Order: sequence, then C-alpha cells, then structure tokens
Amino acid sequence: MSLVYLTASTPTGARAWFVALDSRLDKYKRPVQFPTFDDTNAKQVSLEFALDARERWRKDFGINVEVTLEKYGPPFDEKGSAPLLTERPVDHPSKFVPLTGGGLDGRGYFIHYSPERQKWYCRCVDIESMRAEHRDRETLWADKPEDVANKILELWGVKIAVPVDDPEAIARKEQERQQAQEAQRRNQTPRNIRPGDRR
Repeated sequence: MSLVYLTASTPTGARAWFVALDSRLDKYKRPVQFPTFDDTNAKQVSLEFALDARERWRKDFGINVEVTLEKYGPPFDEKGSAPLLTERPVDHPSKFVPLTGGGLDGRGYFIHYSPERQKWYCRCVDIESMRAEHRDRETLWADKPEDVANKILELWGVKIAVPVDDPEAIARKEQERQQAQEAQRRNQTPRNIRPGDRR
C-alpha cells in the first residue's frame, strides 16, 4: 500500500502538512474529527485515507488539501495517482559520486537520474544503511549529482547514510592484485630445476 502526504496552505501561503486528527464540537455540539497541520512535521497516510480525506475536508471544512507522494513533491489528482501504486523504476541511470576529505576518500553514494524530471536524486532505500530504520526519509533532489551528495551529508549525515566503497576502485585494486600475482608467478624459479638446467 502506498503511503502519501496531505498538504495544505497556511493563511500566509506557506506549506503545511497533516499531522493528526483532533476531536472538536461542531456548531450543533456534535463531536467531529478535525485535521491538524504543521509547517515542519508531517505524517504519512495510506492513499485510500488521503483521497477520502481530501474530498471530505474540502467539503466539510473548506480546506484545500493536496495529496503528494513525497513531502515536498508536487500535488497530483486521481488521474495521476496510478504511479503511486508501484515503486519508482529502478532502471534509472546512476552515477557514483565520490566523497573527499574527512577520512571518506574512496567512498561515496550512487545518485540516480530521473529522465522524467530531468533531475538527479537519491532515495533512502538506495543506501544500504538506511533501509531498515530510516525508510521514511524523503527523496533528495538536485540539478547535479554532486549537489545530491552534499544534501545527503547535510541532511542525513555519514552515520545514518553510510557511504560505500567506489566499485571501480575496488575493481582496479583487484585487477592490480591479480596482475601482481601473475607477474610474481612468472618471475619465480621452479623448485625442481637444477642450476645446470637453466639456459
């Protein structure tokens, strides 16, 4: 089941997110569940709840609510809701962005490119160390892959988003090790050759 966000605008025009339902009395003194919003925190809800709440809150409370897949993502309507039921394609091209300094040389992150948005991104599920406990973090987007890597460092940090070794560097080291072993094997004198046998 897809989890989504419900967003609304504050009187000042800032974006706010649904966080909870609050019991209040209507003008007839009947208890009603009233939505509460926050300008920083957000609660993910099921797609079914979001679509129902959007229509109900517009009609009952006059709140213009939008449904988004990501916390800062664009709103969509019922026609655009079909992609929510599936994961984002994993065949987007990716690039390894190495980190420098701070003892992180040779390590980095895989950043993916979305042809639809023409932007680079990284999801929390793309980083092994975040899959278990930090799946709820929002997707980070930027125009350049290096900018996404910088956002990972600023917003998530290396203790949560543990960088991985550069796969090309690992492959190069392995190739160099095999070449060194082969050279050493060629230069070794066989043990069963006597001094007079060598030419």
